[in-house]
Amino acid sequence: MKEETTLIDPRAGNVSASGVPKVALCPGSHDAEKGKPRQTNPLAEAGTRIHAALEVGNIDALDDDEEIKLAVKAAELRDELINDFYHMAPTLAGVEINHQREKRLRGLGGTVSGQFDGLVVDGKRALIYDFKFGYLDPIDATHNLQMRCLAVLVAENYESVNEITAAIIQPRIRPELSVVRYHAADLTAARAELEKILNGAYTPGAPRRPGPKQCLYCKAKADCPEAAALTESLTEVDAAVIPLERLPELLDTCATAEKIIKAIRSKAKEVMAADPDAVPGFMLRAGAKVSEIANPQKLFNRMNERHSILPHEFVQICDVPKGKLKDLLKTASGLKGKALETELESLLHGVVKKSQKAASIAKAK
Repeated sequence: MKEETTLIDPRAGNVSASGVPKVALCPGSHDAEKGKPRQTNPLAEAGTRIHAALEVGNIDALDDDEEIKLAVKAAELRDELINDFYHMAPTLAGVEINHQREKRLRGLGGTVSGQFDGLVVDGKRALIYDFKFGYLDPIDATHNLQMRCLAVLVAENYESVNEITAAIIQPRIRPELSVVRYHAADLTAARAELEKILNGAYTPGAPRRPGPKQCLYCKAKADCPEAAALTESLTEVDAAVIPLERLPELLDTCATAEKIIKAIRSKAKEVMAADPDAVPGFMLRAGAKVSEIANPQKLFNRMNERHSILPHEFVQICDVPKGKLKDLLKTASGLKGKALETELESLLHGVVKKSQKAASIAKAK
């Protein structure tokens, strides 16, 4: 996990729309995260690149085929959404679309702000959408507090609007589109709910309530006493006699603990890399060296010369990563996009062995 800092905070130190779901579950997380660097990872960085390409309408600027594919799909879903919003194809009907992208709105006396990916305003109606490029469970717009907050901000900043459609575009998972519609009464109720959540987050000494959802992306989880206490509570469980009725509670605790443990280890490695004696009783042990055959062709030549190993025998012990195979095919053929995918699938037809992974535990809906 990399860490990235920004010199200017567009949120001005206040809760953002994307942070509302977290503070709703853990009011004290807003204060706990202050001064903590923003964390990122390869998946998040890819999402940022795709967002940027969609914002300026330049998908061709992306280098990665998978990112291009996702961006194209997201753009198609966005256009479908806007067409449905107008109940016709705007380009054919000659309708001029008031389409804004990546604009930050502030509201409720400046106590909250949110940046939408796209906003379309049509008189008293508005459509707001947000792209999600993660692999986790699908997000339901109906119960999503980020989209509810954005809807409230749109209503406050566009006084003529009294009906807002909020949509989540998630091209990696199904449903790819999740939509909710807010009427005037819904927006009033949403505003009251948002005010209650913000009041809780801004209350001095707001309680911290760790859990799998709120701790997932929390920047303070590595040094949060409440999260640490939750993790420590697992040591009190007798592994030989686990009551069935406690399994739901314990599974939630495990999900949170796994994230806390990972964050703590990452923090410790960072500290000890700068100062080997920073953590009494622990040391930073060098990682094991991993050997990799860098020149398979030269290895085969030697085995063929010395032991008469034949090509088909050598190939039987080689693994072919699908990603590298795709890169090789792209370079050799010059194919891109769908044509590349089609040719790759044609080459792999009948030569791929599929296996079933072990079952995993997931939270029931």
